[in-house]
Amino acid sequence: MDKKNINEIFSSEEQSLLEVINSSYLSLEDVKWLKSKRWFKRFLKIYAKELKKRYKDKPAIQKKFKTPKDEEIEVLDFTRNINIPSKEVIEILDFTKTINIADVKDITCATEDAKKKVKKEKTICSFMIIISLFALVVLIVILSNWYLENKKTKEIIETVYEAADVREITTTTLKQTTKVPTLYDKYVNMSILDVDFDNLKTINMDTAGWIKVNGTKINYPFVKSSDNEYYLKHSFDKSSNKKGWVYLDYRNDIENLSKNTILYAHGLVNNQMFGSMRTTLKPSWYKNSNNHIIKIATPKGNQMWQVFSVYKIEPESYYITVNFDSDVAYSKFIEIIKQRSIYDFNVDINSSDKVLTLSSCYDDKRRMVLHAKLIN
Repeated sequence: MDKKNINEIFSSEEQSLLEVINSSYLSLEDVKWLKSKRWFKRFLKIYAKELKKRYKDKPAIQKKFKTPKDEEIEVLDFTRNINIPSKEVIEILDFTKTINIADVKDITCATEDAKKKVKKEKTICSFMIIISLFALVVLIVILSNWYLENKKTKEIIETVYEAADVREITTTTLKQTTKVPTLYDKYVNMSILDVDFDNLKTINMDTAGWIKVNGTKINYPFVKSSDNEYYLKHSFDKSSNKKGWVYLDYRNDIENLSKNTILYAHGLVNNQMFGSMRTTLKPSWYKNSNNHIIKIATPKGNQMWQVFSVYKIEPESYYITVNFDSDVAYSKFIEIIKQRSIYDFNVDINSSDKVLTLSSCYDDKRRMVLHAKLIN
């Protein structure tokens, strides 16, 4: 092929690339070993780096361009097919025009080292892809389970509401006989919960009561088991569900109150169970005094509790103490949990009072806690 034919067939840029290919000793075998644009470019960069390292202190020998061989034209066609800009290849390989072809060992070693490094990078890349795909599958499974469990919990809640037929009824006002109104006198006209516990017990015999916290979405039946673990992973109908349910501490009896009666539930981000308990930490909730009354219904009657403390805290066992050795110990307990509150509810409470505690997770590291005292 003469110079005229070369000019007719190849552009000036392609001729420059052919010159580099011709003088760089990059063989067709090396090029064919690479399967994609990405890895071809990566190989060129590593190959050039290896050669530069070997020829750093060696004398340069400028080679002259000769008519391209079919093999070199095939290399050029390869770069065309995988759409690599000729300028990029020229920039990487241009310096190799000064390599002494007699240094076969260096050239061969550079080629082999470049191949090994590319193979290693491809292996690592493949491994990372596999790990990423595995993580993606796991994430899809987790999200699917999360969606299905949320859907199942929502269906159970709807079933529970239908079975319980919960209504709020207003009691008859009692004639005031004391000169100083008691808390009971103050709230006696508030509505109480009327719940069909017989129907609820046909779904779950562990049903112990119903709780409603004003200003939140907490309006559920609560259950009691022989431990504090079962209902962390089971729903009201006892089906396996990581959303869990609202449950009474196994050490408590809602009809025969301990000094401290505790209810637990997960603080779900969709506000189910005790998720909406986060609202009690907001100033807007605190400023509405109607929110400070918690209503509990049991098969034997109704209870009203007045909130006196809300706060966040790292996990501990102190605030979930049920019984106390003495009134002194209980008074200290009341003082501590009252002082923890982020708001001052201005509620008088002493060792003769009974406490209700709601406990839930606020995030991965902290719990959110609400305390109230029995007022009737």
